[in-house]
Amino acid sequence: MFRLSWAIALAFTIALLSGILIVTRDLSITNDIFKDGVMQAKTVDKTTNDALTGAKELPPANAAINQGLPHVVGVLDSLTRADHTLGELGTQLHALGDALKSADAPLGGIIDAGQSATDQANAAAVPAEQIVHTLADADAKVQALAPLLDQSLSLGQTIDSKLRISLLFPVVGE
Repeated sequence: MFRLSWAIALAFTIALLSGILIVTRDLSITNDIFKDGVMQAKTVDKTTNDALTGAKELPPANAAINQGLPHVVGVLDSLTRADHTLGELGTQLHALGDALKSADAPLGGIIDAGQSATDQANAAAVPAEQIVHTLADADAKVQALAPLLDQSLSLGQTIDSKLRISLLFPVVGE
């Protein structure tokens, strides 16, 4: 019986040691899992703190949106009016284009008449140049004749004064 009890005691000891090893190994795995869980909990805590900090910024952002929204609506209104104005401008430019197209033919006539007047003026330039030369010659002759006329006037005045003196005296000798 001693051998049997020793074998049973040995079997229980081996079973106990195996259980302790298994429990120790499981405790080590559990410890690693627990450490990983703590790290994840710290990450969740940091993320939660960041989210709470961000949540504190939401009311000012909401207020800024509420204050800025009328400005955005005003800008959209301005853009709508600008679009309408540009549409009217396009219509007016189209009408101006049509008016310019209809004015094209009369302007062509005016240009042709202007060209014809230019041609006639150029044709009249040669006779006008001859007239200028003739007038220049006449001016030179007048300039030469002017002193002679002044001299004739002076002589005429002298003769007139002498005739008046001679009319005052009676004729002697007859």
